[in-house]
Amino acid sequence: MAFTVFAASVMQETHTFSITPTTLDSFKACQFLQGPEIPKEMRGTRSEWGAIFALADELGWTLVHPLSAVAQPSGKVTAGAFARMLDIITSGLKTALPVNGVLLPLHGSMVAESHDDAEGEILKRMRALVGRDVPIAVSLDLHANATEEMAALADIIATYRTTPHTDMYEAAERAGRLLQRAMKGEIRPSVCLANRPVLSGLDRGRTIAGHGPMIDMLKMVRQAEAEEPGVLEIGVNAGYAWSDVPFTGPSVLVTGDGRKPAYKDLAERLAEYIWTTRGKDTVHLISMEETIRIAAERHEAGAGPLLIGDYTDNPGGGGHGDGTNLIRALIEAGIEDVVVGTMADPESAQAGLKAGVGAIVTIDLGGKIDPRFGGTPIRITGKVAAVSDGIYRRKGRFATGTTGTMGPSFLLDIGKVRIIVATYRTQIDDREQFRIYGVEPERVNVLACKAMNHFRADFEPMSRRLIYVDSGGICSLDYKQFPWTKLRRPIWPLDLG
Repeated sequence: MAFTVFAASVMQETHTFSITPTTLDSFKACQFLQGPEIPKEMRGTRSEWGAIFALADELGWTLVHPLSAVAQPSGKVTAGAFARMLDIITSGLKTALPVNGVLLPLHGSMVAESHDDAEGEILKRMRALVGRDVPIAVSLDLHANATEEMAALADIIATYRTTPHTDMYEAAERAGRLLQRAMKGEIRPSVCLANRPVLSGLDRGRTIAGHGPMIDMLKMVRQAEAEEPGVLEIGVNAGYAWSDVPFTGPSVLVTGDGRKPAYKDLAERLAEYIWTTRGKDTVHLISMEETIRIAAERHEAGAGPLLIGDYTDNPGGGGHGDGTNLIRALIEAGIEDVVVGTMADPESAQAGLKAGVGAIVTIDLGGKIDPRFGGTPIRITGKVAAVSDGIYRRKGRFATGTTGTMGPSFLLDIGKVRIIVATYRTQIDDREQFRIYGVEPERVNVLACKAMNHFRADFEPMSRRLIYVDSGGICSLDYKQFPWTKLRRPIWPLDLG
């Protein structure tokens, strides 16, 4: 039997302490695909949509897909933007009815001005239209702040299992295959959730090191899936800590066949590991002084670049991406052959593009969004070495085949340091982001990247060493500095030991 499946996606990770709102233009600057634009751009990629189109081809689904929208992590999604995207999705579903199933790639940590639990609201609208008997499957980012409403409204939830997220395709594929079984009547799935009073845990979801709390947790989960009767899928969500909503934090989601108390009991048992491993991390941020000392060390020729993660100013985690503290320190220390990617500064980007390749420009770079985090503007004079529209197609292991954009941008050469000055806030996650400016990242002495996790998939294998610096950005691990008002209390590490 051929089924009609409705699919739609709205994804954004919300840093509620950021002063930069996420508008409809924020989505359009990153990804805002409608109808036939989605398969044209996403078919054949290592993404959730790549899996959805592959499943539709294999299983003979008639696929209805009105919207795929993605924005960089930032402040709350404006009420108007959220309402507009909800309208596109709900209108598309109404037109498609009746459908046999719904498949939604979502992030899980999106907060709108109008709804703290944005994904819960999307699911609420879907459920109201299709009724209780049509199965709804969801794939979630590993950093989702999963909610009871999400668990109650979805029948199936599958979560990424890797950070960097190199298994987005597999997560959506698992969700889709379970959806197929549910549509055929082979299973009647349900979801239950468990968490603990922890704001940030499970090593923030890191798996690339091959050890640590998340790795151990996933081993426990896979064993439980194999041994517990009726269990179909278990998702472990490390949560996204910079979100002032009541449900922020790590969680466990168990999808089981039918509704059995044993599934909730299993989720609670597994969630206890969130509490017992709190505070155990595989990554530690170092000071600016220590970073410069390491950057100045002698190294063997051909050993690969020193990879510096500007952790707290990472746009992929909600950072403003225009912090200047690290650049200033590298320049003042006279470190040779440094490339910085990327500085988000549309005003400076426009100045460089207007001047053109070969021109000498003087700009006040960065520090414009919120100078309290990451540093004030720095006056720099240099040559416009290359210009670009900022569009790149990923070739590394993260989101392979998908397209990203930094917007109109240029490479500023000030001698010992070269800086990508971009229009859009964009984390570094693929080597192509440097190559479109003529920079071969493997041959650079120091790569200073505004990034946390995803760049490790493509960059770490060719680097001589990876270090993370605390440059004073808004993605600080000192959570007590933020003015929490909605977060459930007491919670570790703000209140509990």
